Amino acid sequence: MKNIFICLVLAVVVFFATSKWVVAAQTIAINATVPTVTGGLSVVVSKVIGTTFSPASSLSFGTLALDPVNNIYTTADQSYYAVDVGVVDNTATIWTVTHTRASMISGANNLDNKVNVSFVKQTSSTVSSPLQKVSFNNSQSIAYDRTALAGGWLRIYYGLGTGDPANPDATGVTPIGLDTPAGTYSGSVTITLTP
Repeated sequence: MKNIFICLVLAVVVFFATSKWVVAAQTIAINATVPTVTGGLSVVVSKVIGTTFSPASSLSFGTLALDPVNNIYTTADQSYYAVDVGVVDNTATIWTVTHTRASMISGANNLDNKVNVSFVKQTSSTVSSPLQKVSFNNSQSIAYDRTALAGGWLRIYYGLGTGDPANPDATGVTPIGLDTPAGTYSGSVTITLTP
């Protein structure tokens, strides 16, 4: 009898070992740890000619060329500048990026109303949404927070006034004409990240 019982137990074990039972559900743990990155500001300056972006270290329009037809000064290569501002921060902090400027002056004269400043939200290298277009003079203390730039980054364009009705200048911006005194005009732009 004992042998029969052992045989039956072995038969049951062999049956269960060779049978394919389908499990209705099984839970497997998965995890990853994303480290915290806070308060990083990335600023990249590019000189733009047509649609070609080239690395630059400053917003230097150089020695301007006189357009003899319109009697205005333009850049010799028809260039303008783009400044890409990215924030490296994955916390829940509502940070703010602020643009401030020091006037472009030469003695008692300035070019603050001769330069367009365009703020855009860039979501890819070719897709953007305009935020605001102002004169360099009116670009003081313009700020955008994390919510306004969600899903993208801030790009700021700087270009001389052209007087072109097909691509209007910002309100108050006029081209650099022959009435502008000669000289080297210098100023600066500061981008500040605050938590």
